[in-house]
Amino acid sequence: MTTNFSDALIKLRKAAGFATAYRFFHDNGGQPVLKITYRKYLLWEQGKVLPPIAAVTRLAPALRLVPKSGALGGLTAAWLRTMAGGETYDSILKPIISVTEDAAGLPPMHSAMGHALKSRKCPVTVAQAVASLESFDHHKAFLFVTKDEGDWSAERLAASAGLVKKAAAAVCKDFLGAGILKKVKDGVFSCPMANALLEFPRAELLPQGYLKRIGDYQRRLLQDGRNVWMRCGFIRSDRDALTGYLPIIDMSVLTAHAYEAQEGGALYAVEGRVVKVSDFKP
Repeated sequence: MTTNFSDALIKLRKAAGFATAYRFFHDNGGQPVLKITYRKYLLWEQGKVLPPIAAVTRLAPALRLVPKSGALGGLTAAWLRTMAGGETYDSILKPIISVTEDAAGLPPMHSAMGHALKSRKCPVTVAQAVASLESFDHHKAFLFVTKDEGDWSAERLAASAGLVKKAAAAVCKDFLGAGILKKVKDGVFSCPMANALLEFPRAELLPQGYLKRIGDYQRRLLQDGRNVWMRCGFIRSDRDALTGYLPIIDMSVLTAHAYEAQEGGALYAVEGRVVKVSDFKP
């Protein structure tokens, strides 16, 4: 027997790229990160136990849910409906609470592209994310090996990513241990994640300080690169009004993956940002 919440949880877990409850639990760091046992999580999916609302706040980043998004609102509404009962929720709670259950402002073209790319989605485990952020060399190497389905050696990685051979060999060893690379033969590896649409764990699931590493490494890569095209516009708005626009930026960046090709000769960065410049003073 399932519930509104367990049905919503399973649907969002699969949408995030986790085919099984086992993969979702362990790839997101397991009990140390999610603060529950695997057995307890199974009871939530089976609809036998409704988790406390505090546990939902830990599930949200593991499910790759964006704050204030329609998907997170839908999960919250499902929890409330299960907790109170369908009739009570519809007659008492729903009229007095504000829960956004739909992704507002997402054009049909972007939604269609999202469905088309879903088959390529591959969640990066917490352990793999940590390995990819061990150093700037690791992060740069990760970008290269996950964009090429061919074989990799320390020599090829050093030449492609601009690393010294000793550092490239150390990266290959670390990536092999994390499952980012697999051994083809002595000194030769392949990446099972190559050409997939990678979904990194939310920052809340990573060890302290790793969010800063991501920002530092990305800024360094962008500074070392060369602008091919750029457009910038300034608007007057407020944070809540822009919430409906964020999924459009997100999907637009994801859509760039439709233009990936194995014969492409360079690594490009496609960036979407909303930057608060300053407040208007009365």
